[in-house]
Amino acid sequence: MIKAAAYNCEPLQNPFIFDEVYDMISPQRRAHVDEAKTLKGKCERLGAAHLLEKLLWENHIQRPYVYSTTSQGKPIFIQPKNVDFSLSHADFFAVAAISDKPVGIDVERIRKYDPDLVKRFFTRYDIEYLESIKKAEVDKKFTEVWTFKEATCKMMDRPLMQVLQWIDYSEYCDCEKGNIEWTKQGFEFRDFYITLCYEDKRQPIQMGLYNPYDGKYY
Repeated sequence: MIKAAAYNCEPLQNPFIFDEVYDMISPQRRAHVDEAKTLKGKCERLGAAHLLEKLLWENHIQRPYVYSTTSQGKPIFIQPKNVDFSLSHADFFAVAAISDKPVGIDVERIRKYDPDLVKRFFTRYDIEYLESIKKAEVDKKFTEVWTFKEATCKMMDRPLMQVLQWIDYSEYCDCEKGNIEWTKQGFEFRDFYITLCYEDKRQPIQMGLYNPYDGKYY
């Protein structure tokens, strides 16, 4: 099993929609939402939590949902068992993934290529790869590599600095090649880029965008 989706958090700025969705999620996720300091942070956390528990419900994984964290700070389930999950959010946009094997997901708004950051933290292969990209495409490719590193960090439950400097972008195959057990798959929504990494030989999955305003996927 591997399922993932995206979530438009902007409608959650409406207090009526926020309260309705807030009442749907589990108590631990509500507490996590409450810890956010800004409305933006609360909306993003709420959207990610709602999407996660919606994916569980849609795949017949019933409550209670009991959460904990690993020593590296990765959120995990105590209940249900044998289900891994990953969350990410940025600029009123959230994503979630669930799987019966290790999974990681990350979303970022496509941002400007930063060669100084790349030279400081990325592997030699990553540097050479990004330097070979045409100027018109380099911002998107930089964001793609960055989200890959973040998603890999979550999937492997490793510190981000280790993944940045030890794992090459080339070490995971694209899902279309399908010839190794660790797979990456990329998605582009508007000006956001999403990378999903999962430890399995699976067919490419489809990712819908959920809008809480009308309760539909697009």
